[in-house]
Amino acid sequence: MMAYHYSLLVLWLQLDRALLLSSNDPNVCSYWESFTTVSKESFVQPFIQESKEPCKSPMWLRAKTCPQYRVLYKTAYRQGVRVDYRRRHHCCEGFYESSDACVPRCAQECVHGRCVAPEQCQCEQGWRGSDCSSECSDRSWGPNCQSPCTCLNGGSCDPLTGACTCPPGYHGQECQETCATGTYGQGCQLNCHCQNGAGCSLVNGTCLCSPGYAGPHCEILCPNSTHGFQCPAFCPCQNGGICHPSSSSKCACPPGWMGDICSTRCPIGHFGSSCQEECRCHNGGQCDPDSGQCRCAPGYLGEEK
Repeated sequence: MMAYHYSLLVLWLQLDRALLLSSNDPNVCSYWESFTTVSKESFVQPFIQESKEPCKSPMWLRAKTCPQYRVLYKTAYRQGVRVDYRRRHHCCEGFYESSDACVPRCAQECVHGRCVAPEQCQCEQGWRGSDCSSECSDRSWGPNCQSPCTCLNGGSCDPLTGACTCPPGYHGQECQETCATGTYGQGCQLNCHCQNGAGCSLVNGTCLCSPGYAGPHCEILCPNSTHGFQCPAFCPCQNGGICHPSSSSKCACPPGWMGDICSTRCPIGHFGSSCQEECRCHNGGQCDPDSGQCRCAPGYLGEEK
């Protein structure tokens, strides 16, 4: 009997651990669980009441009594089973419970670093690689760092595979190709918006205005009294950014943009002004770089889940 009660206690503790998780934890997801309860419920029960009354016909029966029946109703009680629902919490995919909180899980140990997101290590200074186990510099890779990095134009090698990570303005297997005309940035994925025949910097998209034009996108024609590059200075901030303070060329970027002239979109996982806010979308959801609102992956819904 004691073993039975102990088993029930262990089961209850396991089921109730979810109550210790905080719904405010961005790594906690929720679901609805059905359960049944037994309750006493009332219902109307019919019954037949019999009475003896004088017979009405024929004449010779009037001295006798005849049974009469009436259907009456009374309140009765019975046990009822009701299905109800309650909200339960558990750690989102890629996280596990530790000390009443949900922390990211990395299948590989972060040898010289810490796990900061599912399957993502943040390495200590001097260590690289997906599990922070390599001391190779960004110019070498492989066992004992003996393989030279062949990435060009400032690209760096993955210490385990040798794959190149290219700097803004370059792409290709060895970062040997510059961005095509009209594109710039990391992976050459951003489009220039310069006007009046101007080109743009392959690194950050700064517009290189032709003589006689100025403005963030070379959209302003110089006054008649000025020529060439003698145009008055204009704020260089793009995409709605403003110079702050107004007398300087330092840009304060609007939500969704970052960089020296607000020409670079927020990286995945960040949003807001100058991309300073961290997204809280789970289960493969991506957040809008401007508002931070989650766009859920197929099969999921909710503000953050």
